[in-house]
Amino acid sequence: MQTSQAPAIDLPSAPRLAEPKSLPALRVIRHHRLALAAGLVILIAGLALRLSPFFGVPDHKTLDEGLYIYNVKLVQMVGPFQYPALVERYVEKQSAMSAVMLPPTRCMYILLAWAWDAMFHTGPMMALRTVAAIFSTLSFLLAGLFAYRLGGVRYALVVGALMAVAPMELMLAHRELVDGVFAFWALLCLWLLWENLERPGKLGWLAAYAGAIACMVLTKENAFFAAVGLGGTLCAMTFVPGLKTGRPAWSLFIATFAGGVMGALVLVCMAGSVHTLLETYHLLVVKAEKMDFAYQTGGGPWFRYLVDLMLISPMVLLPAIGGIFALRRDNREGVFLFLFVLFSCAVMVNVKNGMNVRYATMWDMPLRFLAAGILLQMAGCVRRAPVLAAVALVALIGASELHHYWLYFVKDDIGEPVTQYLMWASQIVRTGPAR
Repeated sequence: MQTSQAPAIDLPSAPRLAEPKSLPALRVIRHHRLALAAGLVILIAGLALRLSPFFGVPDHKTLDEGLYIYNVKLVQMVGPFQYPALVERYVEKQSAMSAVMLPPTRCMYILLAWAWDAMFHTGPMMALRTVAAIFSTLSFLLAGLFAYRLGGVRYALVVGALMAVAPMELMLAHRELVDGVFAFWALLCLWLLWENLERPGKLGWLAAYAGAIACMVLTKENAFFAAVGLGGTLCAMTFVPGLKTGRPAWSLFIATFAGGVMGALVLVCMAGSVHTLLETYHLLVVKAEKMDFAYQTGGGPWFRYLVDLMLISPMVLLPAIGGIFALRRDNREGVFLFLFVLFSCAVMVNVKNGMNVRYATMWDMPLRFLAAGILLQMAGCVRRAPVLAAVALVALIGASELHHYWLYFVKDDIGEPVTQYLMWASQIVRTGPAR
């Protein structure tokens, strides 16, 4: 007897659970929130360390700080439109003196401080310090933006965190010194150079780059060092195609030259004549070389800056050197920053009796970017928790940076970070000259 089979009925299959396609999106959102929170913490810390008076107000003034205050007072007396008379007066007094006076041709810093005091009546000293703190803050913010443009969010966070606690940046934010202001303009020129390489032929970016160079020239004569770094980088990228950095357009060379010429023309107007301007710089160089302090503290071998940076920021310099040796030709960003440091350093180490780690502040961001690459590689080796490993590494280095800042610039109140004072404060040398 045959059993009839019921016809097969196609029942609708049970609905399959949807693939968790939203999980990657949720993960991205979570990472973005973590990055935003970390960036906010870094921003608050960097601003507080620079703008709060509780983090390193110096107890005494250096000679340079006193001269900047003196120059601002002179501008207050005669007004900014009599600036050529100030420069001529400087030439007359400097010619008759054996000591060195800072030239009023560093007019960007002096005039900004005068304008701040004219508006808010804070006095020359506080006006100079406020301008220095503002530009240190701008360098901190620009470093994070530059790092983001070069390497994305990860680099921006690591570089921003390391810049937030950079000892030299913090010291210059609390002193009446021009080097932090100059470092901002040098970093701005470097960033705009990169943006022009990425956007060749854009008139707005070229104009901004040339304007930044002009402002750098008006800030300090050390603009020559940065200009050599920028020009050397352009030449290397043009004539060494093996670097794989791309060939810059000729408009970039023209903009670099035009920016320098614009700054020089403004300086000539501020000095009153070309002869007065050249005489000002001639006297500065000749007198500075013969200063006892410059002779005792400004010389040394070509690796003098490495020694000073190792004393101030050892846990940044070591991975930065590792990052330099780990560079590959296809790492355009790292090669670009390294070339700038290399060419500017080649000039700076050859200035007779004229080396000071304050001049190397413009290398803070490039060195921290190179160090960030090594730190991120080390954190990536911890497969289970790379983010936690990166946070731990950066926190460890940040603590070391803050310790060195406190040791040198708060506890020992060093205003001139020369090798002798740094070694004495770190007890490498147990006896040292009175500061």
